[in-house]
Amino acid sequence: MAGSFVVITHNGTEDAYSILNQLYEKLSDLSEPLADVGEHLLLSHRDRWNAQESPDGEAWAPLSPAYQARKPKHANEILRLNDDLRDTLNYQADPLALYFGTPLEYGAAQQFGYEDTNLPARPYLGLSQQDADDVTSILSGYLELD
Repeated sequence: MAGSFVVITHNGTEDAYSILNQLYEKLSDLSEPLADVGEHLLLSHRDRWNAQESPDGEAWAPLSPAYQARKPKHANEILRLNDDLRDTLNYQADPLALYFGTPLEYGAAQQFGYEDTNLPARPYLGLSQQDADDVTSILSGYLELD
Protein backbone atom coordinates (compact mmCIF):
# COMPACT_ATOMS: atom_id res chain seq x y z
CA MET A 1 0.00 0.00 0.00
CA ALA A 2 1.62 3.24 -1.12
CA GLY A 3 0.68 6.41 0.66
CA SER A 4 0.32 6.64 4.40
CA PHE A 5 -0.31 3.84 6.83
CA VAL A 6 0.45 2.93 10.40
CA VAL A 7 2.13 -0.25 11.53
CA ILE A 8 0.66 -1.49 14.78
CA THR A 9 2.52 -4.26 16.52
CA HIS A 10 1.78 -6.31 19.58
CA ASN A 11 4.33 -4.40 21.67
CA GLY A 12 2.53 -3.37 24.83
CA THR A 13 -0.55 -5.36 23.89
CA GLU A 14 0.34 -8.86 24.97
CA ASP A 15 -3.36 -9.75 25.29
CA ALA A 16 -3.95 -9.09 21.59
CA TYR A 17 -0.78 -10.95 20.63
CA SER A 18 -1.81 -13.96 22.69
CA ILE A 19 -5.30 -13.92 21.18
CA LEU A 20 -3.88 -13.69 17.65
CA ASN A 21 -1.64 -16.68 18.32
CA GLN A 22 -4.58 -18.69 19.64
CA LEU A 23 -6.71 -17.66 16.66
CA TYR A 24 -3.99 -18.62 14.22
CA GLU A 25 -3.70 -22.06 15.82
CA LYS A 26 -7.48 -22.44 15.58
CA LEU A 27 -8.10 -20.96 12.12
CA SER A 28 -4.70 -20.85 10.34
CA ASP A 29 -6.11 -17.90 8.38
CA LEU A 30 -6.79 -14.62 10.18
CA SER A 31 -8.36 -12.83 7.19
CA GLU A 32 -11.91 -12.84 8.55
CA PRO A 33 -11.18 -11.62 12.11
CA LEU A 34 -8.71 -9.05 10.77
CA ALA A 35 -11.30 -7.81 8.26
CA ASP A 36 -13.68 -7.27 11.18
CA VAL A 37 -10.96 -5.26 12.89
CA GLY A 38 -10.45 -3.28 9.67
CA GLU A 39 -14.17 -2.46 9.50
CA HIS A 40 -14.08 -1.30 13.12
CA LEU A 41 -11.08 0.92 12.37
CA LEU A 42 -12.87 2.50 9.42
CA LEU A 43 -15.75 3.46 11.70
CA SER A 44 -13.60 4.70 14.58
CA HIS A 45 -11.40 6.75 12.25
CA ARG A 46 -14.52 8.28 10.68
CA ASP A 47 -15.77 9.24 14.15
CA ARG A 48 -12.44 10.82 15.03
CA TRP A 49 -12.40 12.63 11.70
CA ASN A 50 -15.78 14.14 12.54
CA ALA A 51 -14.42 15.14 15.96
CA GLN A 52 -11.22 16.45 14.30
CA GLU A 53 -8.97 14.72 16.78
CA SER A 54 -6.05 12.32 16.89
CA PRO A 55 -6.30 8.75 18.21
CA ASP A 56 -5.11 9.99 21.61
CA GLY A 57 -7.97 12.52 21.77
CA GLU A 58 -5.90 15.63 21.03
CA ALA A 59 -7.50 18.24 18.76
CA TRP A 60 -5.79 18.64 15.40
CA ALA A 61 -3.68 21.74 14.88
CA PRO A 62 -5.92 24.57 13.64
CA LEU A 63 -5.87 25.81 10.06
CA SER A 64 -3.76 28.85 9.38
CA PRO A 65 -5.90 31.98 9.01
CA ALA A 66 -4.51 32.55 5.50
CA TYR A 67 -5.50 29.06 4.32
CA GLN A 68 -8.84 29.24 6.06
CA ALA A 69 -9.63 32.54 4.29
CA ARG A 70 -8.95 31.10 0.81
CA LYS A 71 -10.40 27.62 1.39
CA PRO A 72 -13.36 27.29 -0.99
CA LYS A 73 -15.46 24.94 1.18
CA HIS A 74 -15.42 23.43 4.67
CA ALA A 75 -13.53 26.56 5.74
CA ASN A 76 -13.87 25.78 9.44
CA GLU A 77 -13.04 22.09 9.21
CA ILE A 78 -9.57 20.58 9.35
CA LEU A 79 -8.45 17.91 6.86
CA ARG A 80 -11.57 18.51 4.81
CA LEU A 81 -11.76 20.05 1.39
CA ASN A 82 -13.00 17.31 -0.92
CA ASP A 83 -12.78 14.58 1.75
CA ASP A 84 -10.34 12.62 -0.40
CA LEU A 85 -8.01 11.71 2.45
CA ARG A 86 -10.85 10.62 4.75
CA ASP A 87 -12.66 8.74 2.01
CA THR A 88 -9.61 6.79 0.85
CA LEU A 89 -8.92 5.22 4.24
CA ASN A 90 -9.09 1.49 3.64
CA TYR A 91 -7.73 -1.81 4.81
CA GLN A 92 -6.42 -5.06 3.43
CA ALA A 93 -6.72 -8.21 5.50
CA ASP A 94 -4.69 -11.24 4.59
CA PRO A 95 -4.11 -14.52 6.44
CA LEU A 96 -1.44 -13.02 8.71
CA ALA A 97 -1.73 -9.22 8.65
CA LEU A 98 -4.02 -6.21 8.50
CA TYR A 99 -2.92 -3.14 6.56
CA PHE A 100 -4.81 0.08 7.29
CA GLY A 101 -4.18 3.48 5.75
CA THR A 102 -4.60 5.58 2.63
CA PRO A 103 -3.03 5.29 -0.82
CA LEU A 104 -2.67 9.08 -0.99
CA GLU A 105 0.94 10.12 -0.58
CA TYR A 106 0.11 13.43 1.06
CA GLY A 107 -1.45 11.44 3.90
CA ALA A 108 2.02 11.10 5.41
CA ALA A 109 2.52 14.89 5.37
CA GLN A 110 -0.76 15.34 7.22
CA GLN A 111 0.03 12.58 9.72
CA PHE A 112 3.58 13.67 10.54
CA GLY A 113 3.69 17.29 9.35
CA TYR A 114 5.84 18.74 6.60
CA GLU A 115 8.40 21.26 7.74
CA ASP A 116 9.19 22.61 4.24
CA THR A 117 5.69 24.09 3.98
CA ASN A 118 5.08 24.72 7.69
CA LEU A 119 2.37 22.07 7.70
CA PRO A 120 1.77 20.92 11.28
CA ALA A 121 1.29 17.26 12.12
CA ARG A 122 -2.34 16.24 12.36
CA PRO A 123 -2.24 12.58 13.38
CA TYR A 124 -5.33 10.83 12.11
CA LEU A 125 -4.08 7.23 11.87
CA GLY A 126 -3.66 4.98 14.87
CA LEU A 127 -5.44 3.24 17.69
CA SER A 128 -7.06 4.90 20.66
CA GLN A 129 -7.23 2.99 23.92
CA GLN A 130 -10.89 2.29 23.12
CA ASP A 131 -9.84 0.91 19.72
CA ALA A 132 -7.29 -1.37 21.38
CA ASP A 133 -9.95 -2.64 23.78
CA ASP A 134 -12.42 -3.13 20.93
CA VAL A 135 -9.85 -5.00 18.82
CA THR A 136 -9.15 -7.33 21.73
CA SER A 137 -12.88 -7.89 22.13
CA ILE A 138 -13.41 -8.55 18.40
CA LEU A 139 -10.58 -11.07 18.31
CA SER A 140 -11.68 -12.73 21.57
CA GLY A 141 -15.12 -13.23 20.06
CA TYR A 142 -13.60 -15.49 17.42
CA LEU A 143 -12.04 -17.68 20.10
CA GLU A 144 -15.47 -18.28 21.57
CA LEU A 145 -16.88 -19.60 18.25
CA ASP A 146 -16.97 -23.32 17.75
